[in-house]
Amino acid sequence: MTNSTQKSHEKQITQTSEQLFKTLQSAIKDVKKQVSTQVNSALTLLYWHIGKQIYNELLQQQRAEYGQAIVKALSRKLTDEFGKGFNYSALTRMQKFYSAFPEEPIVATLSQQLNWSHIVLLLPIKDPLAQRFYAQMAVNDHWSVRTLRNRIDSMLFERTALSKKPDELIQQELAQLENQQLTPNLLLKDPYLLDFLDLKDHYLEKDLEDGILRELECFLLELGNGFSFIARQHRVQIGQEDFYIDLLFYNRKLKRLVALDLKLGKFKAAYKGQMELYLRYLAKYEQQPDELAPLGIILCANKDQEQVELLELDRTDIHVGEYLTALPSKEQLQNKLHQVMASRLDAVSDATDLAKGE
Repeated sequence: MTNSTQKSHEKQITQTSEQLFKTLQSAIKDVKKQVSTQVNSALTLLYWHIGKQIYNELLQQQRAEYGQAIVKALSRKLTDEFGKGFNYSALTRMQKFYSAFPEEPIVATLSQQLNWSHIVLLLPIKDPLAQRFYAQMAVNDHWSVRTLRNRIDSMLFERTALSKKPDELIQQELAQLENQQLTPNLLLKDPYLLDFLDLKDHYLEKDLEDGILRELECFLLELGNGFSFIARQHRVQIGQEDFYIDLLFYNRKLKRLVALDLKLGKFKAAYKGQMELYLRYLAKYEQQPDELAPLGIILCANKDQEQVELLELDRTDIHVGEYLTALPSKEQLQNKLHQVMASRLDAVSDATDLAKGE
């Protein structure tokens, strides 16, 4: 055998073994993933059934201390035989799991997509609607445990436009979310957290825009699912005048163009007319036949909530949101969101009283 023939055979052996390795590697990984999913699903359902049995047993007890004593005794026996995964804290979480998600078909679906670590993060959430939102978003967007934790810590649900709506509407839109249907109320936020821009105390509108483009991946994550960047300073020519949209995006989930206007100071009523002009131009000249009407987002440093409500922007395709360039503490963010919620509730109450008077 000549040297050239031997080298040819060695090359063929290397190529064949490499192709075979990749094929087998893929098959092994697929099976491992399937097994892991099946095991996770089975364990999650087991924990739910354990929680159900404990919950129902404790309902029969007239005194709370008896219930605690039963769970403690049970945890010792299970821990002795099966390990720390069944200690008192674990059994308490399983009980809370059943209490939060009492319908087995829903749990069966969740167990196919989320692991027990996801579930543990969801359990402390007191608002059932918020809990349902985070669970479904984690399923739809395939959030890791770390991502889910970050979304909860940043109070994503509380910052969505949806959270400011009546409970009945929230339930309707969450039902749509469970059918993989995303609505603007689920994506639009207030405030937006832009701490990743690392801006100094004094900055210009151009600095804000430059920072967003520099950290575009982080900004797209903050905007939400389905956003893609189209243009910066998008030219809008109307008659003899030129206007420029600060940032133009497209959301493939909503099938809508999204115009974003950046403002350094407080929101002004005049910004509404400017955005309406942009949206009408986009609808007339750039919207495709299979797309819905464009959306507008006005990002400002602060706003007067009453002014926004009087302009009735919630009835339009324009959303006004504040942005924060420094990450506040969770307490500060909660206080800010509570102020917004109180203002919204007052507005709803006034509208209800007015309707009754009529």
